[in-house]
Amino acid sequence: MVRSSTLRRLIVGGSLTAATIASILTPGSIHIASLYGHVLEACSTAVLFTSTSLALAIHRSYPKKHDKPSDFEKLFTRGPYKACRHPFYLLLIIATFSLPLAMLSLWGLAIAALSTPLWILLMRLEERELIAYWGKKYIDYMKNTPMLIPIPRPRRRQPEKQRVENTNSTRKDSPKT
Repeated sequence: MVRSSTLRRLIVGGSLTAATIASILTPGSIHIASLYGHVLEACSTAVLFTSTSLALAIHRSYPKKHDKPSDFEKLFTRGPYKACRHPFYLLLIIATFSLPLAMLSLWGLAIAALSTPLWILLMRLEERELIAYWGKKYIDYMKNTPMLIPIPRPRRRQPEKQRVENTNSTRKDSPKT
């Protein structure tokens, strides 16, 4: 069985390197009217640097050795991990797409798109290892946190009785004007 740490090195290194090389070799292969092209290049460059900086900040929170779940003292569920289960990978995927967009490279963009299923495969493999190590704690985390796209979930409605009690306690405690 392939461990996620091996696959992680291949996908992270391979997709970023391939998209970079393709973008360098074919800059300007996406033809967009001058002003729009410059705006896309500028915005994509800003997104590239921002996503890379945030990914590095997340990576600094990892222990020095982090090849398997047992290398972590605790399960990360706060900060960016509250929004999605794989914020580091999300930011790297964004960086992989923003580089070819910044260089207007069709081939770089194609490689970024073709590497996306590999990222999903990596996340699923990694999650199997996390479930095997953390068990119910990780399963509960999975139920409450999206895998990759941080979409806000609607708040659960409180039962009517609890809502009425909360409203009454708020009214009693609120200062009279």
